[in-house]
Amino acid sequence: MNVEIEHQRYGVDLIKIDNEETKIVFTNYGARIVSWKYHDNNIVLGNVVEADEFYFDNPFRFGATVGRYGGRISNATFNLEGETYQLEANDGQHHIHGGSHGLDSKLFDYEVVDDLGHVKIIFKTTLKEADDHYPGDMEIKVTHTYDANHCWTIQYEAISTKTTLFNPMNHVYFNLNRDNNVIDNHRVSSSKLNMYPLNEDHMISSDNTLDIQQIFNKDAIYFKDIFESSHEPISQQVSQFNGLDHPFKVGEQQLSIDNDEFQLDVKTDMPYVILYTFNQPKNWKSDANIYKAHSGLTIEAQYLPNDINLYGDQASSILKANEMFYSQTSYQIHEK
Repeated sequence: MNVEIEHQRYGVDLIKIDNEETKIVFTNYGARIVSWKYHDNNIVLGNVVEADEFYFDNPFRFGATVGRYGGRISNATFNLEGETYQLEANDGQHHIHGGSHGLDSKLFDYEVVDDLGHVKIIFKTTLKEADDHYPGDMEIKVTHTYDANHCWTIQYEAISTKTTLFNPMNHVYFNLNRDNNVIDNHRVSSSKLNMYPLNEDHMISSDNTLDIQQIFNKDAIYFKDIFESSHEPISQQVSQFNGLDHPFKVGEQQLSIDNDEFQLDVKTDMPYVILYTFNQPKNWKSDANIYKAHSGLTIEAQYLPNDINLYGDQASSILKANEMFYSQTSYQIHEK
C-alpha cells in the first residue's frame, strides 16, 4: 500500500492510503476520515480537496472522532462521585458530542506506521478539564488502521487524572450509492435490531425497545420501509425526527449495511450503535452544503447517550481515575 501526506493550511494534514481497489484518506483535524473510495465510488461523505476550509465551520462532524462524550447529556449536567458538573449547553438546553472543545475540534499529533499488509495512523491529543468542564485531564490515543482486505479499524485508548465520563465514537457518514443519492435503498441487518424510542428532546426515556425485525418480519430492512412505515410507534419516531437518530442494540455487536453493489460489515466491542440518517442537513447555511436529507448514514458505536443520568453510578461511560480505556470498532467494505 502506498502512503502520501499532503499538507494543507491551518495545520491540516491529509494522510492518503492507496490500496489499488480502494483509497482512504484521514486527517489530523479531529482524527477523522475524509474519503474512502472503492474504485471511483466514494462511500463516505467528506471533502478531500478543501479540507482546510470545509471542516472548521461544518456542524455535522463528518468523519470526526467525537468525545469525551458521544451523544447528548440532558440539561448539560450530571452528578459523579458526589459532585455536580455543568457542561456547555450546545444543543438547546442539552450538551452534545463533548461540546465545542471536544475531540472533533483538535489538531492531533500523529505518526504513520507502514507495515506489510496494513497502515496505522496513531493520533494523540489531550483534553483538559479547564476547557471542556468534565472532571480530569485526559491523554487520548486514536489509532486508525487500514489493511489489505479493505478494512478500516479504529482503536480508542485513554486515561484520566480523575474519574470522568468517556464515550468516544466516530461520526462517519456512509453512502454506498455511486451518485450519493439518498440511502433509502440501503438495508440494515443484524441478528438483533432493537431500537430505543426517543422523547421530544432526543433522550431515551425507558429501556423498552422496538424489535424492528419482528415488526417488519424481515432480517434485513430497507431504510425506505422504515421511513414510510405505517406502524404507529415507528411512524411517530420517524416523523418526529425526519428519519432515524436512534440507539440500537444489535446482535453480537455486529451489523451490515448493503445496497445492490456493496456491503459494509461493522464489528465493535461497544454495546450499542446509533443510526442517524442525516435528517436536517439544511441547518448549515453554507455554499459548501450540497446535501439533502437522508444522503448519509452514521453508524456510531458507543455507550447509550445520557447513560450517566439514566443509570447514575452504574453508567457504562464512567471511567475511573488512572484506569485505561480501550475500545475497537471496524468497518469492512466489499463488492457483492
